Amino acid sequence: MITFITDTGCDIPKGLNLPYEVEYLPLRVFLKNQEYDDKVTITPEELYNAELKGELASTSLPRPEIIEKRIKGAAEKSEYVYVITISAKLSNTHDLIKNIVNSLNLKNVKVLDSKTASIKQAYVLLKAMEYVQKRDNLTQTVIDSIVSNSLLVFYVPTLEYLYKGGRIGKAKALLGKVLNIKPILTTDNEGEVSTLATARSVELAISSMANLAKNFVQSKGLENSYSIVGGYTISSTKNNLERLLSNFSTSSVIGSSTIGSAIAAHVGPEAFGLVVGEKINL
Repeated sequence: MITFITDTGCDIPKGLNLPYEVEYLPLRVFLKNQEYDDKVTITPEELYNAELKGELASTSLPRPEIIEKRIKGAAEKSEYVYVITISAKLSNTHDLIKNIVNSLNLKNVKVLDSKTASIKQAYVLLKAMEYVQKRDNLTQTVIDSIVSNSLLVFYVPTLEYLYKGGRIGKAKALLGKVLNIKPILTTDNEGEVSTLATARSVELAISSMANLAKNFVQSKGLENSYSIVGGYTISSTKNNLERLLSNFSTSSVIGSSTIGSAIAAHVGPEAFGLVVGEKINL
């Protein structure tokens, strides 16, 4: 038996028929002086609504006791356990989990850095499952290859949330620009937030995002064999995502997910995007 574990920074579309069990470590969300477990005691929609009313949320690592309990339990029942975490450049979750696994001396548990978050973290997890099905022995080198052969493209109307949450990464170069510029962002191969392009409106952003994804597909020679995962927040961004996805064949889209509250705390309530990469065959 093989078990995969990830944190709730990973936004997997619902309804997928996964070949392996997935367990989650909830990131913590702090909102209005209250502490919540992401996707357990707070829903994404509750976080979006609070942000739209002007509230700012912050996040923290999963509780160490929950990490230890979940991973020990999985290690006892499984031959192998693969823990795929949110980017170590975005959160100390990876280091915390690795330290706990080392302290427990769990030889059948491997902790891997997705070098991304949200829907791309989901894409990396799904491709990792495919790899284990076919070849076994998942390594960080394999994960890094999945990361470099896929592209996350996401839109936020403002960098305010990333800036205040300390997750702005290489996108900070935009901070001094004209206020009405709309950033189109990604996570790079090192796992940091980086700028791909800017646009003056949502309509232009959608067009630019589609072109960026198509150019990536072409550059990798994936025109006839690629998969897309979408992500969105409030209902208006779901509509924007659908307009973005209409630029691609419906058979390439394996699903879309709402963006969890821990991620939305840093990207805001009006984000949407997609990840495109080598075809997922599960």
